[in-house]
Amino acid sequence: MARLALAWIVVTAFALLPGRLAHGAVAPLAPPLSSLILAADTKEMPPPEDTEEPGAAGTRPRAGQGELPVVGAAADEGPGRPADLSYGVAGRLRWVTVPRFLLNLFTKQNVPLSSWATAAEVFRRKGDFEFVFSIGYQNMTPGDGNWLGKTNPASTDTDFVQIRGLGFLGLDASFVWHTWFNEWFGAHYGAGLGIGKVFGNVYRTSNDPAICNDANAGNFTQCHPRGVDPNSNVTIDRQLQNLGTGPDDPNNPHRFADSNVPGFIPIVNIQLGIDFRLPQVRGWVAKLEGGFYDAFFLGGGVGYTF
Repeated sequence: MARLALAWIVVTAFALLPGRLAHGAVAPLAPPLSSLILAADTKEMPPPEDTEEPGAAGTRPRAGQGELPVVGAAADEGPGRPADLSYGVAGRLRWVTVPRFLLNLFTKQNVPLSSWATAAEVFRRKGDFEFVFSIGYQNMTPGDGNWLGKTNPASTDTDFVQIRGLGFLGLDASFVWHTWFNEWFGAHYGAGLGIGKVFGNVYRTSNDPAICNDANAGNFTQCHPRGVDPNSNVTIDRQLQNLGTGPDDPNNPHRFADSNVPGFIPIVNIQLGIDFRLPQVRGWVAKLEGGFYDAFFLGGGVGYTF
């Protein structure tokens, strides 16, 4: 009975072996059916696509994924306006002067100018550079008084001059550079050219050669047209009108309109100023400036940037 049990164990062991002994090694057991099915499915699956880690710097989302664009260089490629480009409007008001020392370069006697000017501006700003186009009016009307040319004799060529409504409507273009020292204070400087349409008249009347000389040529009470009394209660305009019309002559004076007033004049614009802005108030800027705009000026303005 013991021998039969031992023989049964040996037969059963050989029946369970799937392969034969080869070269002293035992063949491995066959894999289970589930492993074979899994291996077959793996061979038919396509390889996985490469993916990029979300939020990686410099990566862009693929179309159709509905992800937000990357902030940085890619965001600047859109059709919108560059961050340093802006447009704006401004208004300005100036005190204008032609001082006596400047007039003395061309005349011996004159009347200095102290007047005003105003203008509206539109500008395009790119970074710290600004292109400005302006249109405005500048009053160039001084008071009444005696004028004498630089090389003319006082006795015969001193004229009493009345300027009425003289000024020009100017159009000009300027190039202006800005420098900001902090978020609210800066400076600007620039230059430009333009053209002005002149309005108004200049009226002249020859003064009396019998009473005018180099010493009193600038004093209207001592040097004035014949037939005009500076101390009279009658206005000077009325007295000049009473002289009648006709050719002007020192010995027979008549007021006349000077035909040498030009219809158009060139505009030379030079400016230097300081700028102020409120960091909490977007777009607004104020300025104080001085310079030359066919006359010396001091003034200020307020602008708004879109």
